[in-house]
Amino acid sequence: MLAICLKTKTIIDVLSEDKRYETLLSYLEKNQMIEYVKKIESGTFFAPDNNAFKQTNQTIDRSTLLYHIIKKGMKSTDFYHGQLKETLLIRSGYLVPDNNSGAGQRIKFSKKGDDISVNQAKIIQSDLQVNNKTYIHAINSVLMPPSLLGDMVTEDRSKLIHEWMASTGLLDMLHQKRPFTLFLTTSSTPLDKFNLIESSYLTSSHGQDDLSTFIQYAIIDKAIFLDEFNAGKTTYKSLSGDALVLTSDKKSAAMAVNDMPIKQSDIIAANGVIHEISDTFRPPSIIFDTRKYLYGSNSTHMVDLMDNYNISDYYLKDRHNATFLIPALDTINQSIVSKDWVEYHILHQPYTLKKGSFLLDSEFKSPDLGYQRQKMLVSVESDNHPNSIYFDRARVIGESININQDVIYQLSEPVTVPGNIFERLVLDLDVSTFIATLYVSEVIEEIKNTHGLTLFAPTNEAFQNLGLVAKYLVHPTAKTQLQTVLRYHAAPSLLYYDDMKQPLIEIDTLANATLNISQKEDQTVVVGSPGGNEHTTGKITQHDMLVSNGVVHKISEVQIPSQINITNRHVLIGIESKLMMQILEKTGLLSVIDEKEMVVLAPSDKAFSHLDIEALLNDSYELERLAKLHIVPTAWQDRWIVQQEDRRSEYATLLSDDDKVAIRENEKGELFVEVKNGGDNNRAHVTGLGRVPAGGGVIEIDTVLMPIRRGLFGLPFAWSIVVLLMIIGITGGLIAIIGFFGYKIHSRRRLGYRPIF
Repeated sequence: MLAICLKTKTIIDVLSEDKRYETLLSYLEKNQMIEYVKKIESGTFFAPDNNAFKQTNQTIDRSTLLYHIIKKGMKSTDFYHGQLKETLLIRSGYLVPDNNSGAGQRIKFSKKGDDISVNQAKIIQSDLQVNNKTYIHAINSVLMPPSLLGDMVTEDRSKLIHEWMASTGLLDMLHQKRPFTLFLTTSSTPLDKFNLIESSYLTSSHGQDDLSTFIQYAIIDKAIFLDEFNAGKTTYKSLSGDALVLTSDKKSAAMAVNDMPIKQSDIIAANGVIHEISDTFRPPSIIFDTRKYLYGSNSTHMVDLMDNYNISDYYLKDRHNATFLIPALDTINQSIVSKDWVEYHILHQPYTLKKGSFLLDSEFKSPDLGYQRQKMLVSVESDNHPNSIYFDRARVIGESININQDVIYQLSEPVTVPGNIFERLVLDLDVSTFIATLYVSEVIEEIKNTHGLTLFAPTNEAFQNLGLVAKYLVHPTAKTQLQTVLRYHAAPSLLYYDDMKQPLIEIDTLANATLNISQKEDQTVVVGSPGGNEHTTGKITQHDMLVSNGVVHKISEVQIPSQINITNRHVLIGIESKLMMQILEKTGLLSVIDEKEMVVLAPSDKAFSHLDIEALLNDSYELERLAKLHIVPTAWQDRWIVQQEDRRSEYATLLSDDDKVAIRENEKGELFVEVKNGGDNNRAHVTGLGRVPAGGGVIEIDTVLMPIRRGLFGLPFAWSIVVLLMIIGITGGLIAIIGFFGYKIHSRRRLGYRPIF
């Protein structure tokens, strides 16, 4: 009888017997569903009581009511935790195409002890049997159909993912009425599979496409409910085009995607489902390159510059491995930025730097260098401290960044492109004399216009070492020779310091003469003319000073080519010793001083002011003696003082071997020249020295040396008188003695004395 009664009852009948469902019945009637529900012969109805409707302010429509019904009759004992069931609510295309099987919106059961909930509604009375195939379960809240995925990815659920989905347009996609499965990370750092640079790029305006790929990697364009997923492993294609592998073990209830455990599964949505994971993905389709790393390392301004000058494809796309130097944007003077400037901040190869100082090739191929690569000076003070790396004067900030065999360095300031050679050297006071001679000689334009130049710049000290020769070179009459000397320091080919570390290199210069370069045993590099000696060879004291059209090396000695024969006569012209030259010419000694190993003691014209020049010039004998006294036939001495005890050395003059001059050095290192035995009044202070290639030179003095007047035996006149008087005295004495003894003998003979024996 009971079975017959149950068979004839409907869901509406059972609900009508209980006043708790009056509100539910009113909504069924309002939505014209009474007859529809009556016809349900097999199913389960989750019936909200009157209080449940009081708690909701949502619109109750037909869709809402259909969402409370599943096709199959189920008792409470049939429910398990995490179970999904398909309701009678079907939204066309939301979950499956064309309303095929599985189109019904899902509800989800959860169990905690004896308590059973449907979605968020608790079953407060279960198993109200309508018939053998139909049951009613009373619930304490209304089941609202799930929202679209786009509405479920809220800031509360994941602020960053919500923000990124909104910026990439994927949030709008998840509002579409088609199925999706979203694997949503609960991590507060969704990009922790990426380093800081990659993360910075992905969240920048330039990384939106890859950020979209990152999110799409976690989305499959079908609804995959894990409760309905068969045990095993299945590979799906995500929206990014990459593979996602789902695994499920029904026995252990373990589920994973790409071997990452699923923390919470089957968070139902109108158009799909969300599965939460605590880990994050790194899609293989996101491929990082140098451009992206530059974007991610706050170097967008350099990428923009490469784009502006149409060189970004060459360096960032065609995979020409290089080193990129990135100064901070606020340190760049935009008025000097050019294509050359940008290329100078790109080094030709990827360099991992070690301790030391060296030159590296940049990508700037300068026309001033004959389209060779401009170099850059790099110094590394320590292998362990990145901040000790300097590109020119720009310090490296932080660690180097390596990507696809490219290297990126952040710099404290831009690197200065080597500028005009004279703009660079004019600021260097150590070579101011050399620069001045280049201007005076008018060789400067030739130096400027030589492409691929190596310039050996003598220091001021080098010109000082020339002494009086330097005065001649800057004399107006020596302009041609000065030009040749200066051109001799310039080679129309690039030679950096490392290139010169060889036993011997011969290079042609602008003077059409050869310079020899060699490295000594002590590793120093020297420059000199062929056949030169250690006195004229110059040591490189500072190297690799980069300029727009080449490189400059400082040297310690001025180099004079063999075709320039500077003589003593030239030096006298240079110091404008006109009276001395007049005396030498009048005495016929002007050609003598240019012979090998002749040293001229050259009094200044002022020194002759104390003499009666006219009388002297008219006295050919004294004039010649004076001239010869000022010529020392000896080789030039590096140190004129040989005997250190009395700081004095003597040298014979052309006048005679007896007419010597002594060179004396005082405590201050000052040199004096004096006539031997000439007294204190016959002494001159040395005011300048100048060595000439013939082995002699000129010693400039401030006083005219006077030859000693000589008498008998070549002695000085005073000594001659003394000697003469002594001779007269001795002779007179001898005569007196002889006379005395002669007189005695004569007297005895006259007196008749005879000897006894």
